[in-house]
Amino acid sequence: MLGSKGRALERAEGLAGVMLVYIDTGALIALNDRSDPNHAAAEVYFHEAARTGTRFVIGRPVCVEYLDGVTKRVGKADAITRMRQIDASSLWRVEPDLEEDHARGRELFIQYDDAAIDMTDSLSFAIMERLGLDCAFTFDSDYQTHGLTGVPSRDRVRRRRR
Repeated sequence: MLGSKGRALERAEGLAGVMLVYIDTGALIALNDRSDPNHAAAEVYFHEAARTGTRFVIGRPVCVEYLDGVTKRVGKADAITRMRQIDASSLWRVEPDLEEDHARGRELFIQYDDAAIDMTDSLSFAIMERLGLDCAFTFDSDYQTHGLTGVPSRDRVRRRRR
């Protein structure tokens, strides 16, 4: 998924503008795991978005969470391959988390004390706020709880599953 197909998309010509979308761990998993129930929707959205000029931001906490999951569930060699693919693609960039993101992330983590929003999502919200992003490639409703737009829309995902 992340390799040669991505390179062809990177060379797409005539893009009117670039839209930045934050990418969540669940979307990375769905995009790369054919057994994931959201795989088809993730693949369709990703290719369509990339073709029309969308580029993605992966917060460093999301990248760590994703690569840790691949290491534990699939194996270290596969995690290394995926890390290299992430580093090599111009379809996305890994955004470092700053101390101010951690301070804001902690505030958000406490703010959502009645919800199952974890620290990685809280840090992601803080990074998105800092970057001025309001749209996330996710299948996680926590982003909508925080007032952000999740893509692909839940309606589109349900229609594809039928």
